[in-house]
Amino acid sequence: MRLLGRSPRLASGALDLAVGLALPLAIAAPLGLAPLMLAVALGILVGDGWPSRVRRSFALAAAVLGALVAWGALSALWSIDPARSASMAARLALTFAAGGILIDKALRLDRRGRRRLAGALAAGTAVGVAILLIEATTGQAILHLGRALIGAREPTPVMLNRAATVLALMVWPAIYALYRLGGAIPAIALLAAAFGALALLENTTALLACFVGLAAGLAGMAMPRSVRRMVIAAAVAGVLAAPLGVAILAGLDELHLKIKPSAVHRLMIWQFTVDRIDERPWLGWGLEAARELPGGDREVTFKTRDGEWTRQALPLHTHNAALQLRVELGIVGSVLLALVVAAIGVALGRVENRVAHGIRLAMLVSVLAVSMASYGAWQFWWLAAIALSMAALVGVGLPDPEETDTSD
Repeated sequence: MRLLGRSPRLASGALDLAVGLALPLAIAAPLGLAPLMLAVALGILVGDGWPSRVRRSFALAAAVLGALVAWGALSALWSIDPARSASMAARLALTFAAGGILIDKALRLDRRGRRRLAGALAAGTAVGVAILLIEATTGQAILHLGRALIGAREPTPVMLNRAATVLALMVWPAIYALYRLGGAIPAIALLAAAFGALALLENTTALLACFVGLAAGLAGMAMPRSVRRMVIAAAVAGVLAAPLGVAILAGLDELHLKIKPSAVHRLMIWQFTVDRIDERPWLGWGLEAARELPGGDREVTFKTRDGEWTRQALPLHTHNAALQLRVELGIVGSVLLALVVAAIGVALGRVENRVAHGIRLAMLVSVLAVSMASYGAWQFWWLAAIALSMAALVGVGLPDPEETDTSD
């Protein structure tokens, strides 16, 4: 049932605006991505009403996400912070529902709507990349000017880290949009500019995510089904075996003296998390309990190539989604996360041609790479970035049956 009798054009326009603004907004105010997603979801509901059914391709992923939220809410019964766990479960339910509304709308676009979405996405991402290149080569001149005008403190280089992360996701649907609208040359040009911006910004995680995404995408174009299966299998294994992998890496003292000190600290954070996992392996400490884990606020000293460093054992979150799900929601949380990844991987495999298949694999791998190395699993701007890029990804395709070919 359509709310207020409005036209579906409002819904399509809201989605176009969201994907076009995603990267520029991430540069100026990345925390605004979550309110943007919620506002657009509301606009879609006003224009289209509630979806009559979940699209079959994403039905399993939606069901598992629902189960994950339900398990998180139930964890309030044994959580070390029951109120925080219950509150987070409610907020996650709203966030996932909003993201699902965007993706559902993208799946229901007609050919004209897909072209409009592709144009908005390509233009917005290109503008964002241009701004990031200017900022990286001028010492953040635009941010300095903007913050001076509003009387805010001067920007620091890390203020563009979230924007770099959003670029690592949005670049994939954007280059596919350009490929469909203008051919391979503009798509390759945008990809090259994006890699240049990430290199200049010196965001190692975002740059690495793009590189592994590109490798997976190229392999996926050559052998679609085989590579997709390998990616899904590797991701599921990585989620379930994350504590074991951390234990191995944390014990390699020689490695610690070769990598960046900040990377060693990340390993120490992960090792601390694994120690807490061992204390409550089955049920975990409760949803969003990573912020309150016993001993997380103590200082730890460790050796690096630059000498000894002393840092907090667990600053706010685990910087690894697999470990955060495991420590908060136990083995059940890990299994549900693995099922979410597998379900999304299967859903993204239903594509119109090899190029689209490679692009979707590239973004899936980029999301996984960032999720396993940065940010908290429940940071709302990050969840909104994933939802917006996923909606853009499934919305920009222009199905041409004669191009269908995903066989190896």
